[in-house]
Amino acid sequence: DNGIVYIPTGSASYDFYGGNRKGENLFANSLLALDVLTGERKWHFQFVHHDLWDRDLPAPPNLVEVNKDGKKIMAVAQITKSGHVFVFDRFTGEHIFPVEEFPFPKSDLEGEEAWPTQPLPTKIPPFARQKFTKELINDMFPNSMALLAWSPLDKHKKSNETVEEVWKRLNTEGQFQPPSDKIETVTFPGLDGGGEWGGAGYDPKTGWLYVNSNEMPWISKANKVEKYEGENVKKFGKSIYLQQCARCHGAGLDGMGTIPGLKNIEMKYSTLELSSVITKGKGSMMPLPHLNISQINAISAYLLNDDNIEIDKSSFNDLDPNALPYSISFYGRFMDENGYPAVKPPWGTLNAIDLNKGELLWQVPLGEYDELTKKGFAKTGTENYGGPIVTAGGIIFIGATNDEYFRAFNKESGEEIWRYKLPAGGYATPITYQLNGKQYIVIACGGGKMGTKSGDSYVAFALE
Repeated sequence: DNGIVYIPTGSASYDFYGGNRKGENLFANSLLALDVLTGERKWHFQFVHHDLWDRDLPAPPNLVEVNKDGKKIMAVAQITKSGHVFVFDRFTGEHIFPVEEFPFPKSDLEGEEAWPTQPLPTKIPPFARQKFTKELINDMFPNSMALLAWSPLDKHKKSNETVEEVWKRLNTEGQFQPPSDKIETVTFPGLDGGGEWGGAGYDPKTGWLYVNSNEMPWISKANKVEKYEGENVKKFGKSIYLQQCARCHGAGLDGMGTIPGLKNIEMKYSTLELSSVITKGKGSMMPLPHLNISQINAISAYLLNDDNIEIDKSSFNDLDPNALPYSISFYGRFMDENGYPAVKPPWGTLNAIDLNKGELLWQVPLGEYDELTKKGFAKTGTENYGGPIVTAGGIIFIGATNDEYFRAFNKESGEEIWRYKLPAGGYATPITYQLNGKQYIVIACGGGKMGTKSGDSYVAFALE
């Protein structure tokens, strides 16, 4: 009605090192309010300055109305991956609730200039825990060994240290700790949380916002990549690999969770085939068109362990003038040897926030592990992907959890009142519609995340 489109933006590349992109990096990590007819920018707000933590805005905002001090305000609410809700006047971008810039540490990486402050709401509390303190170490299974993995399937990455021993050597100081090459750093509530792609649900009757959240610690460390100035093609290829590929496939070629390792890849690909994959991408791997033929051949020589691949050696020093001096190695999710998060539950939650008062009304675990419930543990919640909807009948519907259930909650209390086992994980936001006076709920069951099986079905329910 107002002719404004609200667009949340992603983070600047490369996600975890910004020495080649000084400054705040507008308009990354921002909400843009544009005139829908002309494209004119009416206002903007940047949630993370000079992002070093992959804190892209995960979902579209919600159009809401806020009753504050007896006045009805047309507003827009944006959730973030750090577990915060920001609320703005739709027309001016003014904050409905206070937001302040807080100081955060400098970076110790060469060339990196972390922005000295970051904005955080001071009224609406975060819907995810912000700091992995010692008191939050998971003690469900005392003295468990640590597991550093992208998913519970990666049992081969079991550590020889306990969870607490690993925790003691980490930087666990909370949000916006810059990556370091001197100490491993915890990102918490994680690269995939608090808020995620499903976004939030809004009830116009009450002014309440409903959002699901992840709370999973991830561990990373920066590695210095020395610029190679010799004439060995394979070594030069390794240098480029560490800059371009190691984030996903691992510095040691071991892979990450569902991302395949690249050891012995010469048994699968020829030079021509591998060059095609690097250039064009394959499956979920994006193409790398910014690499020239010499760089691609050098990577191929390294991965295929092929001494016969040649490039123009005189171009070694100027092949990649913008090469980054660091690669960021992710050890993945920080879990215990049983495949559960190293932090105490809840690991996934559903939250109700009163946007009229700026208060968190209730928080309940979302999802559970049957094997833990049977052992007498309280419901823990699970990682979750896909958002909620709220109906006029007072029910919240959500899938999202890795236990593959579709659930209904009472919107006022957060009580779980119904659940149904789906054929595969419902990692999407459901929809509701009405036909011939009957209401239906539909969810897509694609599965495939968090080590769960994939699916290809839509499941529909009728409300009786």
